[in-house]
Amino acid sequence: MTYPTKISWQFLLFASMVSSSFSAPLNPSSSTGSLVTTAGDCYDYNIPVTTKINAVNWLLPELSDNFAVAGFFADLIARDSSTAFHPVSAPQNTTSFANFSISATFCSPKINSGHDKTVLLASHGLGFDSRYWTSQANPSAYNFVDFALSRGYSTFVYDRIGTGKSTKVSGYGESQFSYQLAVLASLTSSLRQGNYTGTIGEPSKIVHVGHSYGSILSHALVAEDPTISDGVLLTGIAYNASTTDFAAFVEASRLNIANTVEPQKYPGLDSGYLEPADVLGLAAAFFHEGNYDKEILWYADEIAQPLSVIEFVTGSPLMLTKPIAYTGPASLPANLLCDCNGILQHPAQEIFANASAFEAAVHPGSGHGINFNYNATGAYGAMLDFAKKNGL
Repeated sequence: MTYPTKISWQFLLFASMVSSSFSAPLNPSSSTGSLVTTAGDCYDYNIPVTTKINAVNWLLPELSDNFAVAGFFADLIARDSSTAFHPVSAPQNTTSFANFSISATFCSPKINSGHDKTVLLASHGLGFDSRYWTSQANPSAYNFVDFALSRGYSTFVYDRIGTGKSTKVSGYGESQFSYQLAVLASLTSSLRQGNYTGTIGEPSKIVHVGHSYGSILSHALVAEDPTISDGVLLTGIAYNASTTDFAAFVEASRLNIANTVEPQKYPGLDSGYLEPADVLGLAAAFFHEGNYDKEILWYADEIAQPLSVIEFVTGSPLMLTKPIAYTGPASLPANLLCDCNGILQHPAQEIFANASAFEAAVHPGSGHGINFNYNATGAYGAMLDFAKKNGL
């Protein structure tokens, strides 16, 4: 039995079950970490994670060339795609197991301000890896980890499956949403037990921070287990269909098969991994003209990562439409390029009706990649002010 893409998203939200094993030493691979920061002490980890989920299967032929990519997205964004287009199956009745090595970095602040045992667990979105949070280009203006450390918070960033230094998998299989969600749940559980936290031991609180797809994952996590997180800070996400336009994102990105755009950079990736055809596609999808430094655009292009076609079709904010039982504080500082006050709040406020505190804020002038646009630190400040105000 098959399901159209938009229906399968709703099934996938609750299809994930997690089993974790941490057979590797808990000692960091580096005592100083790969991040260059003066605000904290950082530790790199390669974390083994075992997952079990009810996976979906890819139903279409693999993308043969960039003409096939264009045809695929034309079908995906067509008006009748919810009934006529079936790229993936429903979740299988049998359990699928997979093992991953997840590359992660934990940082704790050098100066204890009372928040060092609150860990901000940040999940990046499509098109990047954990370096989205750790810009080495003008870090005082763009580096989220540096900013959080300067406010006294600890951070944990990681490369999602298929990106950065984490395990590479097929773009048609194990990079799908449910595996990504299972990994996030596993990492959260491990941090809660005091593993991979440098020298601070067990954290007192874990706050999930997300950007775009990482926000969708963080939302799905607390929807599935309302007790797993002490707070959520979700960026680059809107729950209102009028502000969530996948067709526009696809058209702006001009996605091509990654190993045809940069064959020397991605020789081992299959045709299921896509990236913008050039830097203009990246600019159109993540930046807002007049509100960014082109040097930062080139830096973002340098560190950008391909997205997989199966993660793209199995995760969408539009699948997150039902009220959830999560009772912690929730903040949605979003990037909106219009006079959208009142639109952002609903239906998000109804979805988070049980939250102890809720705040939705427009970050003016920013493109989708908030961290690379002017006044990124303004967004960071609003996020952490909300966290502090709510005892996180």
